Order: sequence, then structure tokens, then C-alpha cells
Amino acid sequence: MARWYDRARLPYAVDRKTAEEYATWLRQVPWKLFCTLTFAWKVSDPQADKTFAEFINRLESTLECDVGYVRGDEKRLSGCGKPACGRHFHVLMTSAAPMVPSTVEYLWQGMAGNRSDKAGAHIEPYDASQNGASYVLKFINQVDGNWTFGRLDLFHPELRSVLTLNKRLRRHLRRHEARELHFSQFNPMGSELQLSLDRAISLCNPIATHCERSEPER
Repeated sequence: MARWYDRARLPYAVDRKTAEEYATWLRQVPWKLFCTLTFAWKVSDPQADKTFAEFINRLESTLECDVGYVRGDEKRLSGCGKPACGRHFHVLMTSAAPMVPSTVEYLWQGMAGNRSDKAGAHIEPYDASQNGASYVLKFINQVDGNWTFGRLDLFHPELRSVLTLNKRLRRHLRRHEARELHFSQFNPMGSELQLSLDRAISLCNPIATHCERSEPER
């Protein structure tokens, strides 16, 4: 594997092929949302990761089930005639529960700032024809790019078929399958949807609990 400082010398076609192979593998997951998440204030890598981890925890508490995701990180310093690009995440998400974009947006903005701070969340239903997986991974071969994922063991059919099933994973799979059965009979316009939104509101805290509140991200 090439070191990060060798990547500039790799042929572009090779980098693109690697990213597309990952994207093809990820398309097997039944994604529900495509998200762009931004920060209102400058945050370090550890702060950004901590905020996102807490966001996923709160989203799982709101939905009362696991959330699978793949996240692509982007940031760019100014130079070579290009403007600086503030830190932001592109994320694909899925869950056994219905995922309402406005609820996910509300949770993120309660932690990382809102549109009045030139930050926020743009959440839309996942459209398999729009190559969202490729877009999320477009920076994985760049020095300032990165990617991570969570709970794919519950949602990726190929991955589930090759994993060694220990007691912990069996327990997670049983719970996940029970939630899938429950929500297959769930009316997303019913009272449980309002309860999910109420839980999201109760879980939202200002960003100051996770990120140092300095100047807006530029």
C-alpha cells in the first residue's frame, strides 16, 4: 500500500479504480439517506470524530435501533488557485427503522450548528442511481481525505455471510432482525414517528459540549 506522501505519484486511474471498487461493494447495502454534514466552528480531527460518534449514539437512541453508515471526510487548504474548503462529512446511512431526514437534520444541527452559522445538514433520501457511494469516497486517496464506517456487519449481505459469529455478534443480529420485523409492520406516519422526533429534540445539546466554540469554519 502506498504511503500518503506517495499518492501524488500514483496514476489517477488507479486511485479512481480503487475508490470505485469500494463503492461497488458498498452499493450492496440498502442505504436510506445521503447526508452532507458541516460544522459551524473550526474543529480538530478528534473533535469532529467525537461529535460524529455522539451524533450516531443519539440517532440510535432516537430510532431505538442500530445505524449503519459509511462516512467520507473532506477538508482542503487554499492553494493552487483553489479556495479553502471547510471540514464536512458526506455520509450514507441506513437503519431497520424509518429514517426521516428532518429528524436527522435536527439532531446534527443541535450539536454542530445551524444554517444561520453557515453550517448545518443537508439530508435527502438515498437514490441508487445517483452514485452516492462513489461521491462519499471521492477523497479517500487524497492527503486531506479519509473515510470510516460503522455497523456494516448488520446491513451488508456479503459481509454478514463471511463473519465469524461470536456471542456478541449473534446477539446484535438477533436484535437487529427483531427490529426489522417490528418496523416492517410500522406506519411511518403514526405516533411512533412523533415520538422519534420528540426524543431527538430532548437529546440535542449545544455544540459547546463537544467542540470548542471558536470562529465559524471557513
